[in-house]
Amino acid sequence: MKNYYDMLSVARDAPADEIKKAFRREIARYHPDKVQHLGQEFQEMASGIAADLTEAYRILMDPELRGRYDEELSGGGGAPRPAAAPPPAAPQPDAAAPPPPSPPPPAEPAGQARRPAAAGIDFVRKASLSRLRDAIGDVLSGAEPFAAPGFDIAVASNPKRGLFKKAEDKVRLLAKFVTQVDAEAVASVWPGAAKAQAADATLCVLLVGPGMASARDLASAVSEQRRKGRTTGGPVLVPVDVRDWEALFPPETPAPVRSVIQRLKDERQ
Repeated sequence: MKNYYDMLSVARDAPADEIKKAFRREIARYHPDKVQHLGQEFQEMASGIAADLTEAYRILMDPELRGRYDEELSGGGGAPRPAAAPPPAAPQPDAAAPPPPSPPPPAEPAGQARRPAAAGIDFVRKASLSRLRDAIGDVLSGAEPFAAPGFDIAVASNPKRGLFKKAEDKVRLLAKFVTQVDAEAVASVWPGAAKAQAADATLCVLLVGPGMASARDLASAVSEQRRKGRTTGGPVLVPVDVRDWEALFPPETPAPVRSVIQRLKDERQ
């Protein structure tokens, strides 16, 4: 059952005024005006979360419903049934007209990737990493996490040898969410990625974000990091745009990593 207290980030004994403040804080993150610039997938997710938050607020602000909910939460039962909504009040003759719709956001300059507003970036980050973890779990079954400071995800595959074929090569997969996948982001993750390399595995870094520089600029950024490190090797860096899960795959990208991104793209269709 859904834990409404966790949704609002409040304690079980939180008073009504604290619940009200928490609801206003959380619901503001998923308001349609805050996510209208994001893709349809994220807009639908935001709508679902907002509905859950509204239901949590309705239950926890009603003493009777909250008491029943607390009993069922402690006993592991299901969430209380929503009470029937009262019929809508008839409009008054002098009711104020609804406010005009918010104007659309200004157009972006040609060739420039659109970035989500600051109010929506945290939501995009959480949603993107959640989906990425699920895809990694499906494709790299049995992968084990390892410590990699500065990265959101760090797992090592543990492929098993088949009866009539050899096991796939081992992969160490890192993922980092950034607001813009560009040369600056490449430079920020490269040193930490280099420390995570292992002799018996291919290290691959998924640099994911809701905006991406051109393939030419990103290739130049990777070449610059290799030049600074005085090596032709280093991690395999895969830029990924989470708006559509399109990725720029270097030729040496391991097959399991390609499969992870393909799984995410298939889920959108």
